[in-house]
Amino acid sequence: MVVHDYEGDDAQLVDEHPLAQDGRLRPLRIEPGTGRPSVQRNLGWRAARAPFIAFVDDDCRPDPRWLESLLGVAREHPRDIVQGTTRPDPFEAAVNASPHARTLSITPPHDFAQTCNIGYPVELLEQVDGFDESMPAPAGEDTDLALRVRAAGADLVAAPDALVYHAVEEYALPAAIRLNFKWRHLAFVIKRHPELRRHFKHRIFWRRTHRDLALLLLGAVLARRLPGALLLVAPWTYRRITRRGRHRNAMAAGVLELPGALVVDTLELATMCWGSVTYRTLVL
Repeated sequence: MVVHDYEGDDAQLVDEHPLAQDGRLRPLRIEPGTGRPSVQRNLGWRAARAPFIAFVDDDCRPDPRWLESLLGVAREHPRDIVQGTTRPDPFEAAVNASPHARTLSITPPHDFAQTCNIGYPVELLEQVDGFDESMPAPAGEDTDLALRVRAAGADLVAAPDALVYHAVEEYALPAAIRLNFKWRHLAFVIKRHPELRRHFKHRIFWRRTHRDLALLLLGAVLARRLPGALLLVAPWTYRRITRRGRHRNAMAAGVLELPGALVVDTLELATMCWGSVTYRTLVL
């Protein structure tokens, strides 16, 4: 099942693909511009015919044995959620040279239960009415689903050999900034499921870089009165400079990337503050 809101050549590529012609690919097209992950995934699993639904995202490439491995574990755990392993796509490793690259690496089982590589028995999806389409943005709707299913009595089990490769995506600075705006809605997910805070630094900071940046900003404010406060700049700066490694060329690249990293991290932290105020729950 491929649920999409593509137009033109992209829609034609899916709808007229040889796999669609022989019935193995079932495209489901919705109105262009109306796509949202929660809506599209619900349309997909409800239109499917099988008793077990395997989800993968459109920026991922499953290993040829992915489904076989996922189903093998599902047969041993017929009433549970089954999560596979996700790694950055090795074919796109060079993209990591970009200062603003994004990918995912997930070792199951993990509470966030991302839909890039996960499977559910249909009866569990029906029991909780699938993804919550009322959520404010495509940010954490997959985690919300898994936690509701687990609250209903299911376990989250690992299928380590069910491997999916996640794209390594390169972003220019403006795109990297825009990408992070949606994460303000993460505060909504944490407010609904506060148990997720155990994955956060000090139960507040979503990313360790956010904690380090908060220290940097505090140090900058206090430096005039307390010169020693400048030491608070060190954790974020060191982490960013050594992001690629501690050899000379890697650290030189880290130094060159510092201004852009400071802009992205500062605006990302501001976005989290925005979400914290909006949903009245502190998540940084």
